[in-house]
Amino acid sequence: MLGGIVLIPLAASAQPQHARIGILRDGSTVPVADVPIVRELARRGYAEGRNVTYIFRASGNEPSRLPQLAREIVAAKPDVIVGGGSPAALALVNATHDIPIVITVIADPVALGLTDSMAHPTHNITGFTQSGLLLTAKRLELLHDILPSLRKAAYFWVPNSPLALSRMGQIEQAAKVLGISLAAIPVTSAADVDGAFARAEHEQVKAVLVESDPVLLRASSSIADHCLFYSLPCMHVYAAEVRNGALMSYGPPAIEDISGAAAYVDRLLKGAKIADLPFVEPTELKLTINLHAAHALGIKFPPALLMRADEVIE
Repeated sequence: MLGGIVLIPLAASAQPQHARIGILRDGSTVPVADVPIVRELARRGYAEGRNVTYIFRASGNEPSRLPQLAREIVAAKPDVIVGGGSPAALALVNATHDIPIVITVIADPVALGLTDSMAHPTHNITGFTQSGLLLTAKRLELLHDILPSLRKAAYFWVPNSPLALSRMGQIEQAAKVLGISLAAIPVTSAADVDGAFARAEHEQVKAVLVESDPVLLRASSSIADHCLFYSLPCMHVYAAEVRNGALMSYGPPAIEDISGAAAYVDRLLKGAKIADLPFVEPTELKLTINLHAAHALGIKFPPALLMRADEVIE
C-alpha cells in the first residue's frame, strides 16, 4: 500500500495484448481465415493482425511432412500451438517440451505416451479424445448385429498410425469372440482404395470395418462408393461419412472439438497451465444409419437396432 492506495497485480486471466498461435494441420492447405480453429477463436475476440498472429502449416495430406512442419512452427516461438490428430500431436511434442499444445482430436493419449494422467496432463500437451481402442471392437459387434451370419470381414487400417498395433490387438480379440475371421488390409492413402477392395474380393469377405484415421476419413467417400459397387456392408466412425453415402457409423458426433480447443487456447493465453486442462473424452457416442445405402446393399436392419440409432437417414 502506498499513500492509502492498494496496488493490485494484473490478473492472471488478462488476455495478452498480442498472441502468437501456431497451427499444424494434417490436411490440405487453405487460407488461414478458413481454418476452423481460427474462425472459432475469432468469435472469442482474436482478430488476426489486431491481437493475434498465426503461424500456420499444413501437410498437404502428406503426414510424413508433419515433423518438419512442427519444427518450423516451434522455431517461430508461438505462445501456444494447436494441432489435430495423433500424428500431429506426436510431431509437436517431439519438437517442443515447453510450448503448450492443444489437440482438437486425438486417439488414446496415455497409450501414445503423451501423458500419465487424463485428468492432469503430465507433459506440455492436452486435448480432446475421440476414439478409444475399445470402440473399434464395438463397431465390429454392431456390424455383426446386422449380419449375424458374418464369418469373414475386411479390416481397413493404416499401418503407420501410432496406435495401429494396439487397435489390431483389440479388433482381433473381438473378432475371435464373434467367430469372425479378419482380413487386415493396409491403406496408406486414397490411392490404395482400389487395391484394398480388390484384395477384399479375393479374400471373399462379406463386410468391411474402417478404422478411425485421417487417411481413411479422407478416403471415406471413395470407400462408400466401392462398398456399393462390391455389395459390401461397411462400418465407419463418423456420422458425416454416413451422410455422404456410407452405410453406418458409430462414434463421437463430431470429428474435432473445435469449440473446446478454442476455449483451452483462450485459457492458456490468459495464464492457465496445461496440468489444469484435462484431456476430454467424448460423453456421447452416436449410431448413424443410412437406409438408402442399406436398400442398395440389400441390408435390412433389425428393428431393435433402428430403435437404438441416434440418426436414421432415409
